[in-house]
Amino acid sequence: MGIRKGLLKRAKKIADRFSGEFSKPAPEETVPYERPGTPDENAEVVMARLNRPKRAPRSEDKSD
Repeated sequence: MGIRKGLLKRAKKIADRFSGEFSKPAPEETVPYERPGTPDENAEVVMARLNRPKRAPRSEDKSD
C-alpha cells in the first residue's frame, strides 16, 4: 500500500468516526445550563491589558 492510499484510508476512518451514522440520537428535551452562585449586579468589569511583545525596531542601514 502506498503512502497516498494509507493517508486516504486513515482520513476516511476518521471521517466515519465523526459521521452521524454511529452517533447517539439527540435527547427529547433540552436541559438549560444553570450557572452556579448568585449574580452580582454591582460587579465592576475591567478590560484586561495584554502585554504583547513589541516589534523590533527596523535598522536603517542594510548591507547588500
